[in-house]
Amino acid sequence: MPALHGVGDGARESADRAAGAAGEGFAPSALSFRSVLFDEVSSTNDEVKRAIDAGEAEGLVVRALRQSGGYGRQGRVWASPEGGLYCSLLLRPQVTPAVLPTLSLVVGMAVRRAVAALVDASAAGAVRIKWPNDVVVDRDVLHDARACAVGLDLAAQNHGHERFSDPNLTAFSQNTSSPVSASLKHRVQPRFCARGDADDTSSDAFASFSKLCGISCEAQGGGVCVGVGVNVVPPAERPDVGGKNEAAYVLDLAPEADFAFGGASRAIDRVFDEFLAAFASLYGRWQRDGFAPLLDEYNAWASLTGREVTIEGRDGSPIAAGTVVRVDACGRLVLRSHDGTEVPIASGEAHVR
Repeated sequence: MPALHGVGDGARESADRAAGAAGEGFAPSALSFRSVLFDEVSSTNDEVKRAIDAGEAEGLVVRALRQSGGYGRQGRVWASPEGGLYCSLLLRPQVTPAVLPTLSLVVGMAVRRAVAALVDASAAGAVRIKWPNDVVVDRDVLHDARACAVGLDLAAQNHGHERFSDPNLTAFSQNTSSPVSASLKHRVQPRFCARGDADDTSSDAFASFSKLCGISCEAQGGGVCVGVGVNVVPPAERPDVGGKNEAAYVLDLAPEADFAFGGASRAIDRVFDEFLAAFASLYGRWQRDGFAPLLDEYNAWASLTGREVTIEGRDGSPIAAGTVVRVDACGRLVLRSHDGTEVPIASGEAHVR
């Protein structure tokens, strides 16, 4: 393995993690992950791109507790304080150039699967994929979950339960039969089921969601660097962003889960392990059969379907406007314009507004 340059205590290399798709029967072979954890790096993407240039094999995963220069799609800054999962994967996919742009959509599906597997069933349905490279949470459900979590915390203190010691992690009692917990399940699940995203044509495609995860994919030499940043542990004091670009955290949706107790690193590791397992399963099928067999699942969890959006070029000039109909087998966002025409939009050429 090529030298990787960390800060502080340096890197800690894990034993190989073998994660295949045997359960689904689609992968031609198992994808073996070799993970390296740093205390801090400028960017895990940069480490992986150096490894690609050095000829490192597919399956290297670089993680960091913090990034000083993290970035997402098209170089946008990604704040990376402790409490998140920050990792980059080295891949060498054997697919045609036409299939490659759908990789970021597959990664988004894997993150959604991972989070949904960890949170309460009443909240899992609120975790959605936002084309082309985000995973988001229904904001109404998120706010209900936070309100109930505060109630759980107060109940724990009133009954003498020890508060979690890590200041970066909001702690809650594991009293699953508490009235507050019952209230969360009662309020959250009906609200989401009754909502009907396909009927929501709000002019602001982002107002109803909070960002949980960002994804980037960069071609580098003969490989691809996939960067993933997931908000896992909420900070002790949340920044006031005035309702814009509000962050969601995995533990907002799972205040009573077993992995929410025992340290922030435990929670982050659980998200990481679930993500690797979900991604390996999807990646094998995607390499063999392309994106088309995954399309139904993707569209079932797509956050933009039925919403009015405007598509802008990188320079801010308008390209198209209309109602999102679906994502197609090529990974393009399909709009129905006001004259009824369907317009496919490729992710590399546009921003959604």
